[in-house]
Amino acid sequence: MAAKTIAPYAQAAAYVSKDGTVQHSKGVVSVQRTDAGRYTITLEDGIDAEKSAPQATLQQSADWKGEIFVKVTATNTVGVLTGVNGSAADEPFYFMLP
Repeated sequence: MAAKTIAPYAQAAAYVSKDGTVQHSKGVVSVQRTDAGRYTITLEDGIDAEKSAPQATLQQSADWKGEIFVKVTATNTVGVLTGVNGSAADEPFYFMLP
């Protein structure tokens, strides 16, 4: 089980390894790596991603030419896409839903 993230002003937050493993989190039920550079984050019941502004940023060990995008895919799921030079690639990242 992943450690608990301390994020008092966030509904959900997580540090996710490039293989999709959650290192620590708050308000996150699961993270699935669905394909190269594609992750689906499922949030706990009662957290509505459609009424917030999700944010994601690459972790320090990511490729220097790395890219990251985030989008709400359903009320309780958020998609994160990572890549390098315009091609999908697995990268570690931080996620937060204020």
